[in-house]
Amino acid sequence: MPTTRSSSARPSGYRVLPHRAGWTYLLAASFGRLPLSMVPLAVLTLTTSTTGSIAVGGLASAAAAVGEAVGAPASGALSDRLGQRSVLLSGLVLHVSLLLALTAGAGMLPDAATVALAALVGVTLPQVGAFSRARWLVLAPDDLPAAFAFEGAVDEVAYIFGPALVGLTAAFVSPQAATLLAGGLVVAFASVFAVHPSHRLVPRRRGPRTAGQASARGRGIVVVALAGMLAMGAFFGASQTGLTSFAERAGIPDAGALLYAVMAIGSAATTLSMVLVPERVGTWARWTLAALGMACGAVWMLSAADIPGIVVASLVAGAFQGPLLLTIFRVVGEAAESGSAGVLLTLTSSGIVLGIAGGAAASGALAEAFGPVGGLAPVLGASLILLAMGAVALLVRRIRHAGT
Repeated sequence: MPTTRSSSARPSGYRVLPHRAGWTYLLAASFGRLPLSMVPLAVLTLTTSTTGSIAVGGLASAAAAVGEAVGAPASGALSDRLGQRSVLLSGLVLHVSLLLALTAGAGMLPDAATVALAALVGVTLPQVGAFSRARWLVLAPDDLPAAFAFEGAVDEVAYIFGPALVGLTAAFVSPQAATLLAGGLVVAFASVFAVHPSHRLVPRRRGPRTAGQASARGRGIVVVALAGMLAMGAFFGASQTGLTSFAERAGIPDAGALLYAVMAIGSAATTLSMVLVPERVGTWARWTLAALGMACGAVWMLSAADIPGIVVASLVAGAFQGPLLLTIFRVVGEAAESGSAGVLLTLTSSGIVLGIAGGAAASGALAEAFGPVGGLAPVLGASLILLAMGAVALLVRRIRHAGT
């Protein structure tokens, strides 16, 4: 893969992105990923209100999330063979059709059929974020720090405003309107992203892949990155649930989402500032330092006694989560071979989704048993796992350099 240059390691590096891709691309790639954060909550709100059962709603939302985790790498693999445009457009048509069927049928269909439809809605979600990162590998190979930092910040903003849009639309219009809004955003922006001329630049895999094409080291790096994404997802899921538990204990149960938004806002700000980090600070050093910061923030969250304390602790933890997420995507991008970026980047995104589900489940069970401290314990656990991974990788790299 092309290497990055330090010339983009400055705020002005963002100025090249419109020149590389165009404003239409930036807008479509940004708004086109909003449904990724909206659909699980929209499905939960819709199915809960129409069936009158939070259990069915939870199952449907989980099915949509698992469906996305399964469908994302499948669409990535197909895009590596067939090209992004055809995969995105066919997936878009299927997704919107299924979303309309779920919107019309929820509450009238059997519960099992509703859950199955929700799963298919997740499977067909267009993976705009992952596909956009794959395009930047060829659109701006010399400006990847700025491009990936932009992508990371847009992800953070999407995961703040996407659920907020669902909540506001469901509350002031209807749950059905929330799902239709998600579908409308897919049609309006994912379609523009799909047909943008940049799709032609992404290389396709030609012929069957042989076992010897990827080095053992390259495969090992990809495995580490995927494991890191699972841990990052667990950090996100446990943070959301743990902060909600803390807010409930403090007597303001509706503030859980606001506390997590504070963390996400801090994360978006530091992600954008990553272009200031010089290239001489290597990938594994960035990973290790960011994970250390997350662990320190998690310890602070566990010891927080009041709302101001948890807000500051969340800001600290969030300030490092974005840079680490950006670093993991960088690892995957550097390890991706020509014609394999789609499947690797979508598989990485699936790791986040699965990690969020696991982290939220573990945090919820521990919060039920031990209160907010138990709910936030997986946040620290995920941080320590990431710290250990980075430290080991950094040590191995230094040993290899010492031996050469």
